[in-house]
Amino acid sequence: MKNYIEMDQIHGNRIILVSKKDNGKVVKKCDGMITNDPEATLSVHVADCLPIFFYSPSTNSIGVVHAGWRGLYKGIIGKTVELMYKKFEAVPKDITTYIGPHICQKHYEIKNDVSVRFTRYSRAIKKSDGKIYLDLGRIAKDQLIESGISKIKIKIDEQCTFENMTLDSYRRGDLTKRTKYLFKLPSSS
Repeated sequence: MKNYIEMDQIHGNRIILVSKKDNGKVVKKCDGMITNDPEATLSVHVADCLPIFFYSPSTNSIGVVHAGWRGLYKGIIGKTVELMYKKFEAVPKDITTYIGPHICQKHYEIKNDVSVRFTRYSRAIKKSDGKIYLDLGRIAKDQLIESGISKIKIKIDEQCTFENMTLDSYRRGDLTKRTKYLFKLPSSS
């Protein structure tokens, strides 16, 4: 049996509260999990989307989300911050976040139907030679700041999943492979 909790990720914005009793399970139809249980291990699987990790040292709670353009558009980041506050009283300015490796803007071509959803994030949209490119990392950072996370508590891994051959990339042709990340509360010892 696996000693971590998985998500049946659906490119949505549903976040679930989990605990050690969920270790070894797959949480159906969600893209985010939060916990304050030191014995729970959260996992996220990605192949170009953003793995985003949240940690509140003052409330000893964590969260993890899988966010592609759909999740960002549906507000998964704000919902996660709100739920961490509601369930654990984690004040946004005290939360540290980490955005893991994801596809970079120069390899993330989108169509106009997606770009119009992000017009308020115009700095994340680049048009070149009749093509449109989206910077998922920039949108995520902006949404974290909008949610009350301090700029200095946002770390972004700039590795591009498309360029780094050790990471899985759907756009590079890895249609079934996903890079798995595990996240657990730091040991108190």
